Amino acid sequence: MRQHLAGSFVALEFLTPLRLRRVQQHDDDVFARALGWYPLVGLGIGLALLLVDRLLERLLPAAPTAAIEVALLALLSGGLHLDGVADTADGMAFQGERAERLGVMSEGNTGPAGVMALVIVLLATWAALVSLAPPARSAGLLLVPALARWTVVPVALLFRPARPRGLGHLMHGALWPVAGPLATAIAVAAALVLLGPGGLALLAVAGVAAVLLAAAASRVLDGVTGDVFGAAIEIAQVVAWYALIAAAARGWVSPPFLT
Repeated sequence: MRQHLAGSFVALEFLTPLRLRRVQQHDDDVFARALGWYPLVGLGIGLALLLVDRLLERLLPAAPTAAIEVALLALLSGGLHLDGVADTADGMAFQGERAERLGVMSEGNTGPAGVMALVIVLLATWAALVSLAPPARSAGLLLVPALARWTVVPVALLFRPARPRGLGHLMHGALWPVAGPLATAIAVAAALVLLGPGGLALLAVAGVAAVLLAAAASRVLDGVTGDVFGAAIEIAQVVAWYALIAAAARGWVSPPFLT
């Protein structure tokens, strides 16, 4: 149990640039167990987003506020998931064998497909943050980053790793017996508390979005990599916000509090 609790610090240090302890080297088992805490880290990112939103709502119009929040999301994740978006797009767009695609993804250079994917994702995120309105805005800002990071669970469950080593391999082997159920329990509890039954529907939407992206990547890569996990998180986050905007406009979701 102590090792699993220590995984919360590992998750924070991996998913954000924050360092609460002296930099440490972790073995693969400790690193993998941290997966269970990803939604909790997402709630922390959502809380920072909500606090900035409340601070800026009386100072700036919606468009520049959203631009600042897009930058904040990128900074709080250390650009980790956006890098996954770019690398995944480059790997999927490359015309070549599987090994060559994986090589392109590991080079670290961003090609035209990666740049285009980044622009589209950032623009879509900005539009979502501009359009997300009360009464669902506050709950959505807080909840959706957590749901997006939970999507690592269904992706790791459904798709095999593309490489015998690396982050994709670690995630695939980390789900049981604790990390996957723990992450799911945190995500489900947060969804119910913040959005009621509609929160569970939003969790499902985020999961489906991530799985569809991972399925497309797995088809050409014969599996998923750490970059695909990062891309799935970003796509799930945008799609979940869009789904919440559409549902709230039709009165299908109503936060119990935090309006």
